Amino acid sequence: VGDVLYCAGQIALIPCTMQLVSGGIRTEALVSLQHVERVLQAMSQKTVLHHVIAASCYVTDRRHIPIARSIWQKKLQECKKVEDSETYHDVTAVCGLLAVVVVSHLPRDAAIEWHVVAVVDDPLQRKHFAMKMLSEGFQIECESVEASSTSCGSISVRLSLISPSTSQLDLDGPLHDLVAMFRQAVEKLSEDSSATPLSFRAFFKEDVFDAETLQTGLQEYLEKYLGEKTPALILVPVMDLPAKEVIHTTCWLS
Repeated sequence: VGDVLYCAGQIALIPCTMQLVSGGIRTEALVSLQHVERVLQAMSQKTVLHHVIAASCYVTDRRHIPIARSIWQKKLQECKKVEDSETYHDVTAVCGLLAVVVVSHLPRDAAIEWHVVAVVDDPLQRKHFAMKMLSEGFQIECESVEASSTSCGSISVRLSLISPSTSQLDLDGPLHDLVAMFRQAVEKLSEDSSATPLSFRAFFKEDVFDAETLQTGLQEYLEKYLGEKTPALILVPVMDLPAKEVIHTTCWLS
């Protein structure tokens, strides 16, 4: 759509047989990510992983989180070597924001699936910024990437547990602060872009949150802070998230 490529989730199927590749998680991770690259190139010849602006990676085992991240970085470094290494000295900083989540099951019993959105722009001209804060036993971290065309961007906000237990913690304050930080990121992007937040996807640990309570809280604060610009709220229960994260939200702006 315009200069944006929306790539559906890719698993490690062998094209000629449509059977899952054998060899374990590393092989699956490489093959499925290679499928992403080929789909992007088929749609726009010069498009590579550097053009990804938002990526979600689904794995079925917590132990696969670092493997997925390392494969992602490895492929980015390979792209970097193909391009002019001097020109792309810091391209990873402006590449897509990656969310890795653990789910119970994937199609064909795959161990990993990649889902990306890419923009045919100049990754070197993208704007990237990050911020963090503490909130009642939690840490909130926010990252944002704006396409060089300023027509779109992505925002990631992570809520991580600092205290050893959530049993006595009031989550209302942290949810409020999470959305407040998200609004700051939207306002930062709006300084030189007309992009509007469209979808606010919240991956949340299902053993920490009650989905209905979470939806009510997030919806209330989104409407309070963003008014008519409130994005569609999509809740995705997951088994686990990296480190001590309990919520990882991703938002697409266009």
